Amino acid sequence: MRTISINSRFFPPFRLAKLSPTLQFRLFSNDNGDGNNNNSSFESSDYFERRLFGDTSSSTNPSSFFQKLGKIETAHTQSINDFKDNGYGNSRFMNGQREGSDTLSDGLDWKLKKAANYFQFTDEIMQDDYSFRPDVVFKLGTTYTPKDLDLTKPGIQKSAKRAEFTTTTEEVMKKADFRNVRFLSEFLTEAGIIIKRSQTKIRAKAQRRVAREIKTARAFGLMPFTTMGTKPFFFGTNMEDSQRFEVESGDPIDSV
Repeated sequence: MRTISINSRFFPPFRLAKLSPTLQFRLFSNDNGDGNNNNSSFESSDYFERRLFGDTSSSTNPSSFFQKLGKIETAHTQSINDFKDNGYGNSRFMNGQREGSDTLSDGLDWKLKKAANYFQFTDEIMQDDYSFRPDVVFKLGTTYTPKDLDLTKPGIQKSAKRAEFTTTTEEVMKKADFRNVRFLSEFLTEAGIIIKRSQTKIRAKAQRRVAREIKTARAFGLMPFTTMGTKPFFFGTNMEDSQRFEVESGDPIDSV
């Protein structure tokens, strides 16, 4: 164990064996500043600074610790720059982004768009009477899902969406009567259920009036209690009148 003293400053003891060979401090004595060594365990502060920072009077001295460390750092930085410039890094890509260049100028964007819009089809679609799904009639306003286009499963005919019915409380109190079946049918869904008051925005008194008149019309046989199957109720339309029913609902029915 040794203790270093520089200008009456004492450093804590350390073991030289634990330091790296390139970082071990050499203990010299240079009382005259001429660099001569002796067996003393002390060295001057000037010589210590010259070993670490180099001689300020001579810039060609490459033996200082920090000068060697600077050369190693410079070589390491240069190797990283060469690695990026050779195409292994992202420097060229980032420079292109900063300059506002188009990264898809090689035509890849056009190839991807062409592949996405291309699909194979047969010649039968050019026929006038061609129908992708002849068992289902898609009327204007109807919606479908990918499952509806699956030809391996039977098609399900969907009726056209009914226009939203709007009314007021005053109109309901004036027209709601069991004999006015055309007006009362507007308050029924395709399943024969009375629509909620939150949809019509009428008062509770008018809603009770509608329910009472519909119940009376059903008791007299003017309106059905429930809708038969998927055929909604339309005023003035008979289930046997297939042509008129098809025009209004979009659901063709074979006459009995």
